[in-house]
Amino acid sequence: MLNLDQVFNHFPQITTSRLILRQITLSDADAHFGLFSKPEVMAGHGLEPYTERTQSEELIGWYRSAFLERKAMRWAIIHKIDDKLIGTCGLHRLRLGHHRAEIGYELDPNYWRQGLSSEAVWGVLRFAFEIAGFHRIEAIVDPANKASAALLRKVGFTEEGFLRERFYDGEKDQFVDDWFFSILKPEFEQLYHLKQNNGDE
Repeated sequence: MLNLDQVFNHFPQITTSRLILRQITLSDADAHFGLFSKPEVMAGHGLEPYTERTQSEELIGWYRSAFLERKAMRWAIIHKIDDKLIGTCGLHRLRLGHHRAEIGYELDPNYWRQGLSSEAVWGVLRFAFEIAGFHRIEAIVDPANKASAALLRKVGFTEEGFLRERFYDGEKDQFVDDWFFSILKPEFEQLYHLKQNNGDE
C-alpha cells in the first residue's frame, strides 16, 4: 500500500554513495538554468534549451506546487564532493489509485559516463518501492535517446515497446513515437537482493 502521509508530510531526502538527492529550491535557479540551457541536456526531453533564468524559477515553483498537491516530486542531484547541483531526478504523473508513477531525469554532460545517473535513478527507485509503496514505475524515452534506454536497462527496467506517433513535437512539426519501459516492485526487490548478495549495497 502507498504510504502517502509519510511521503508527502515533508520532502524526502535520498542519500547514495556519491550523491545527495534533496528538494530543489529557488536557491538552485542559477545551477538549474545552467543545466537546462544546454542543448545536449534538453534534447533528451525533446525541448528547446532555456534562454532565461526565469524559466528555471517558474519550473522550480511548479515542482513545489506539484509536491504540495501530491502530483509529483523532483529532487536536485547534488554531488557530495563539491555540493553542486549536477542534475535532477523525479517522479511525476503519479497515479496513486493504481500505485504507479513515471520517472524522469537529466544530468550535466560534464558528469556523464560516470554511473551517476544510474546511481540517482536507483536511489529514487528504492524510495519509490521501499518507502512510498509504489508497485510500478514507468519511463518514456525518445527513440533517439539510446543512452537513456541503456541506463534504464542497466537498473532493471524492461522495454515494453513503442507507441507509434503518440507525441507531437511542435518544434519539428512532426509526430514521434514514445518508447515505453517499466519496472515492477517484485523485479526491483529481486535485483536489490542480488546487489546486496554481491556486496554492491
